[in-house]
Amino acid sequence: MKKPNNNFYLLIMLLFCNISMNSQTQISDSINSNPISLQNNIIENPKGLERTFKKLKTIKEGDNSNLVVVHLGDSHIQMGHFSGKFKLNLQNEFGDCGDGILFPYSACKSVGPRNLKSQFMGSWEFNNITSSPNKIEIGLKGYGLRTKDTLSRFSFNYSPETTLHKSINVKKVKIFHGKNNFQIKLNNTNSGNLILTENISSNFDLSSINASLGTSDFSFKLIQENDSQSEFNFHGIFFESDQNRGVQYHECGVVGAQFLQMIKYSPLLIEQLVALKPNLIIISYGSNESYIRNFDSVLYKNEIEIFLSKIKKELPETEFLFTTTPDTRSNNQHPAFTKEINNTQREIANKNNAALWDLNTVMGGENSMIQWHKNGLANNDKLHFVKSGYQLQGNLFSLSFFNAINNKFPNLIKTDSLISEINHQILVFKKAKTIKSETPKSSKKIKHVVEKGDTLLKISKKYNCSISSILEANNKTSNLIKLGETLIIPESL
Repeated sequence: MKKPNNNFYLLIMLLFCNISMNSQTQISDSINSNPISLQNNIIENPKGLERTFKKLKTIKEGDNSNLVVVHLGDSHIQMGHFSGKFKLNLQNEFGDCGDGILFPYSACKSVGPRNLKSQFMGSWEFNNITSSPNKIEIGLKGYGLRTKDTLSRFSFNYSPETTLHKSINVKKVKIFHGKNNFQIKLNNTNSGNLILTENISSNFDLSSINASLGTSDFSFKLIQENDSQSEFNFHGIFFESDQNRGVQYHECGVVGAQFLQMIKYSPLLIEQLVALKPNLIIISYGSNESYIRNFDSVLYKNEIEIFLSKIKKELPETEFLFTTTPDTRSNNQHPAFTKEINNTQREIANKNNAALWDLNTVMGGENSMIQWHKNGLANNDKLHFVKSGYQLQGNLFSLSFFNAINNKFPNLIKTDSLISEINHQILVFKKAKTIKSETPKSSKKIKHVVEKGDTLLKISKKYNCSISSILEANNKTSNLIKLGETLIIPESL
């Protein structure tokens, strides 16, 4: 008798739990409603990932090599809950080669990353592809950070044990920065000769620091070595692992971003991608585009295809995977162009032999956001999801990806534990509203009304908690606060 596959077991478990498996599930007010379409949780055109799957197979079988992934997108990639879950699942299966390029978003009045603490002292200015994009030259991280003062300083503390994935040992630190910038020096005695600046591109440089210092703390100063040096433009920092075997994952997201903004306002994007040599580029945009008035699908399609052709010319072995935009209802608006954007992405993927994962259909399609919000997995803005919502999406994405690999190379990956986790997450989805209603009234949360002169730093010190915990408790993606705004204060650590 033929042994049932893992998807069969998932169906049995979910049916036992009275969770609807119908891909055409209608949204209702019942807490038992579950719009998630597991039948459609597949990778479309998996042939577009043949080289990626083959590479992962050789790594799984013990080959001492790595797969480099670059994930481009908007806020759900910058925050790292969706992409971070997929990264964790990949690295648990194939090995961990590190976090990839990190950027100190907090220095740009935004949030993250969780595994990098930074301080930028002195006179710094910033921008990103959505705000003053031409002010400072931008790379693949989508942000710019610049100083013209040699008295400025910056420091980092890298804490990989606080990331979503397991700890790594750092072998080398690399900083991407502008061409012919002020020289970087370690801000401690007798250490200036430890930094090597490489000329790897005509438009940016890479400075490397040997991490044999036995520390995760690095403090830097800037030196003007000749009159032609007038600024320092920071593009990102990368902590290189001592492990070569596994997956190296670069998360490159910008809150509020659109794909065409990334293409238009990030002049160093392609050159920095070439420097990373990714095997796979994942493209996750669409939520913000779907609210554009007079959206031009022809322009959208043409610009993305031009971008893909440029990448293919420079990196002919690189493969692409699109994820569609989810169902959203920002400010209770019905975005007019969600279907058009997703259909365009599918058309682009088919034409360019790229793979596609249809998040919109998997989450339940039209109006599914209403149920996700009712069950506590989406923010009140109905545009962003909460952490658990993003992580459920990340697990569903992982399962579709692993199933596609197993279809190519049978039984390469055991998915039982992932299926079990998804099953648990969907049960939480089902029960979230009930659990919330049963919360004892005595467990009141501390609230703080923003007063004149308040900053998140000042508030965090007052209540002995971190800035990031306040941002997460209030579902905020920016450090900006408004006078009179009420903030929920999490319990102190």
